[in-house]
Amino acid sequence: MNRVRADVEAIIEQYGRDGRLSSESHALSEFGIWDRLTPGMLLGLALCVAVAEDPAFADEIAESDDTLLNGLISGDFRAIELGVEDATKSWEQVIARLVEYVRRPDAAADALDVLLSEAEDLWSEVIDSGEMTRPQVRDGEFGPWDATETPVSAGVERLDYGVLRVPLLEGAGMHPLMAGGRAVGVIVSLGGHAFSLQAFRVPVGPVWRKTLPKIIQGIRDQGGTAEEAESGLGSEVRARIFVVKDGQRVLQPTRIVGCDGPGWLLRGGYGGPAALTDLVDPRAHHLFTQTVVDLSAAEGEGHVDATEEITNLEIRWSTAE
Repeated sequence: MNRVRADVEAIIEQYGRDGRLSSESHALSEFGIWDRLTPGMLLGLALCVAVAEDPAFADEIAESDDTLLNGLISGDFRAIELGVEDATKSWEQVIARLVEYVRRPDAAADALDVLLSEAEDLWSEVIDSGEMTRPQVRDGEFGPWDATETPVSAGVERLDYGVLRVPLLEGAGMHPLMAGGRAVGVIVSLGGHAFSLQAFRVPVGPVWRKTLPKIIQGIRDQGGTAEEAESGLGSEVRARIFVVKDGQRVLQPTRIVGCDGPGWLLRGGYGGPAALTDLVDPRAHHLFTQTVVDLSAAEGEGHVDATEEITNLEIRWSTAE
C-alpha cells in the first residue's frame, strides 16, 4: 500500500474512533497542497466518487443544504477554506460523511478500498486530461472581468477597492500593497502564503506577453532564476527571487501571472513551493479570475512604469480597513 493510501486509512480510523479530526490527522492530510495527490485530496475525491455512484447519497447531501459539501462534490475545492482557523471543522464534515458512507450496514467490507482506488484513477484521469493546467482565463466563463462586462459569476461577493473589486474569501486577510507611499494593489493572506493583485492602465494592448521577457530579465539581473511557463492562468513567470527572511537572503519560489483586459492589465503573484508547479491553487485561481477591474474608479493619475510602459494605478484603501 502506498503512503497516501496508508495515511488516509489512518485518518479514517482516527476519526471513526474519536469522532473528531485530531491535529495530527489534520497535519497528515496536507489539505493545503494542490500540486500532487495528498491524503486530503484523496479523501475529497473519494467523497466525489461516492456521490457520483450513489444518487441517493447525492440527494441526501444536496438536501442537507451543506454549502461546503455541495461545493466540493461539484468540483469546487475553494468551498473548503484552507489554512484558516476553521479548516479542521470544514474537513471534518467531509470525513464525517465519508465515514458514514463506508460504514453503512449495507456497505461492502471493502467499500473504502474501492472508493480510494477509484479516486486515485479519477486523479490520474484529471491530470492526464490536462484540465487542471488548461488556461481558464477570460474565456467567457472565467475572468478577470471589466466593470463594463456582466461577469458570469455575478453572484460572487466582492470587496470594493476602487479600481479593483476583489472576491471575498472567508478567513482570508486583506492588506494594501504599498509602493512609494501609495496603495497600488491588494494582498490577500491565505494561511501560509499570500496572493497579490495589481491593476495597470494600458494605452495600447495587449501587453502581458510583451512584458514577460522584461520581468524574467529583471529577476535574473538581481541574481534570481526565472522562466516563462503556461498554467490554468495562462502565460506566466515561474521564478526564484531573493527575499530577506530572518535576516538572511534566501531564494523564494514565486509565480507571477497576468491578464490583458480592455485598456488594462491585471497582474498577480504569490510565493511558496506551489509557485513552481503546473497546478494553480484553486483559491488563487478564484481570486484572480473573479476580480473586476474598474478603470473609471482609479485613484489619481497613476505612475508610469518605464520598464513595462504601462501605468501603475492606485486603489482606494481606507485606513480603517
